[in-house]
Amino acid sequence: MADLPDKGQCKGRARLIWAAQTLTQVRPFDEITIQEIVKEAALSRPAFYYHFAGGKEELRQELVRHGMVNATPTSDTRQAVLDGALRIFARVGVSAATLDDIAAEAGVSRSALSWHFHSKSDLLQAVIEQEDFNVQLRTTLKQITRDIRNGALRDDEEILRQIAGAFYDFFTAKGDLTRLSVLLVHTHPEAAHLIAENITHGRKGIHNYIKTRQEEGIFRQDIDPTLFVQVLAMTFVMRAVGKGLNDLLPFAHLSREEIINQIVSILLCGIKKSAGPVKETTEV
Repeated sequence: MADLPDKGQCKGRARLIWAAQTLTQVRPFDEITIQEIVKEAALSRPAFYYHFAGGKEELRQELVRHGMVNATPTSDTRQAVLDGALRIFARVGVSAATLDDIAAEAGVSRSALSWHFHSKSDLLQAVIEQEDFNVQLRTTLKQITRDIRNGALRDDEEILRQIAGAFYDFFTAKGDLTRLSVLLVHTHPEAAHLIAENITHGRKGIHNYIKTRQEEGIFRQDIDPTLFVQVLAMTFVMRAVGKGLNDLLPFAHLSREEIINQIVSILLCGIKKSAGPVKETTEV
């Protein structure tokens, strides 16, 4: 890249394009701030917006036309920041977290973080609104519900084992999100409610399965189906919340399958009707 021509020989717009191109030779365009561009171009911030009223995105399009950068911004940096923010928020809470901590956790510069998010509030909102964070659980539960309806799954123990497995895998993979929802209960109750709502979304099919088995006389009718599913899920929620502590508990040696099988056995004994009448206890 040639040196920047004298101001008289190079108009402001060309100087800004030159500066941006120079900086992108060292760092990705997404990580470069407007302040860095105007400094490199030896111009002012108002001058930048005079030539690029649409801000940095308009400058990007100009660079794209010149073949200097890719046509679309990279999403890796944004996702890295979201993932880093989730880990930090879940570890120390939103109030104690700093943007510098999050940038370091995400492995990006502070300017790259600021390009995507202006504040912790923006970051928290984006973390919560990630559309795919509960896709794994919702998709699995829907498949189990379909298998029950079409007769592919008939055995109650196997059905509950698959449901428990879905909860185990989800809360193991999304432990940070689960811990964050607990930390937000008092500081950001609306955000905590939204996370909880998203996590519980998709359980209606499982609730209906329990209800149907009650109507068929297989399961006890005095047990609330929603509470039953909640107790099953909360077993694995607490494993996620107590990450680290779980390794110190007496049953830490149990494998995924052993935990699922034992939890299902306990709950199935509680909800399934007994073969014979319950014996009355005679007082002595």
